[in-house]
Amino acid sequence: MSCTATEVETSLVGTEMSEVLTPPDAKTICSFYLEGRCRFGEQCHNVHPAGVVPSRIIKPKRVVKSEPQETDEKKPPLRTAGDVRKRIQWDVDLPKEHFTIGYLDRFTGVVEKPFTAFTWEHLSMVDLDQLAIPQHRIQYYKYKNVKVWDKSERLDLVFGSAGGNTTIGEVIQRVEDELAKHTCVSDEDCE
Repeated sequence: MSCTATEVETSLVGTEMSEVLTPPDAKTICSFYLEGRCRFGEQCHNVHPAGVVPSRIIKPKRVVKSEPQETDEKKPPLRTAGDVRKRIQWDVDLPKEHFTIGYLDRFTGVVEKPFTAFTWEHLSMVDLDQLAIPQHRIQYYKYKNVKVWDKSERLDLVFGSAGGNTTIGEVIQRVEDELAKHTCVSDEDCE
């Protein structure tokens, strides 16, 4: 059913078809046309009034940062506790008996034990009477009371990662020299 004075709207409800007549002046004015953003143009179902000049909405431009801040620099990666353990375990130049591990116990907090007291097998293969901890619980390593690796302080004197240039050989030499000075001062017969 079609007429020049009326417009037909057809809607499908369930399986039956119904027609509702609406007068042509009942159309709404296209709000997008008034803003200058109607993308349908002549095919728009809403009215585009002839006497109205569409206004263009000006959006504020986004400010783009062109230079990254110097404080946002990425820190160099820290070698893991497992890497340090393997270095101490397999490097023949490092005396295992002088290293101490500080690990986080679930009940007592940070506990220090000698490196040689630990069993480094897989945790599922360890007996109850052997001391074994997961790698992520290790907080620091010490060589004769000098920290050489610390997770919280991002200190790595074993490999020199995390921005440090000192390696474990230099640290061992320095500690041995200081211990030699202290024993000479107390004995007074080193010369």
